[in-house]
Amino acid sequence: MVKRAGLLFLALMTGLPAFSASSFLEKGEALFIRNQPKDAAPLLESALSDDPSNEKIYLYLGIIYQQLGDVDKALAILKRGTAVANTYKDLMFYNIGNDLFARKEYSLADQAYSEALTANKELASGYLNRANARLQLQNWDGTVSDYLIFLQLRPQDPQRPKIEEIIRLIRQMQDARQKQLADEAARQKALMNDVLNSLTNAGDDTKNLSVESIKGKNDPVDVDIKD
Repeated sequence: MVKRAGLLFLALMTGLPAFSASSFLEKGEALFIRNQPKDAAPLLESALSDDPSNEKIYLYLGIIYQQLGDVDKALAILKRGTAVANTYKDLMFYNIGNDLFARKEYSLADQAYSEALTANKELASGYLNRANARLQLQNWDGTVSDYLIFLQLRPQDPQRPKIEEIIRLIRQMQDARQKQLADEAARQKALMNDVLNSLTNAGDDTKNLSVESIKGKNDPVDVDIKD
């Protein structure tokens, strides 16, 4: 409410038309659409103060603060928005994921994209960005799976050749790793067989103690007693 009063005061001092409460969103939205985020931000903040249940305003402000380079503020406003979001829940979490990705918090970004995809399983860019996050996390299976879903949803996407090359390289690496593991397993098995063979050979030299040796061990020692 303080921000709204400030804008009204500014309008009076500058001779600009004073906005009614209902027009803050309309004016801010128009500026946002015209790619004037700096001018749109205070108007939309005032609109949000008047109507804190309007999820669209949270989304607008989240994107605006992204554009202005204030990732922390973008995250804060979008996280607040998820508490009231319904229609735009997928986009809220999607943009949260983008902010976290920009901060290189890939694990949290993965979680945010997953929330977005839970809300909207057809959000193609959600799969693409989650794949990119999982690529950073070296979650190879998850990366390939998400890229493939993205290509199913967007078969004509211009990034397709690049994505297919990444998938090929990941699979090639996985195949090499599997072969390396198989070779290592074979080597370990051969070593084990060598050990077993050595034990078997050692068993061939094992002999039972004779009765005489046992008796001799337990017999008392004779001592000559001289007169």
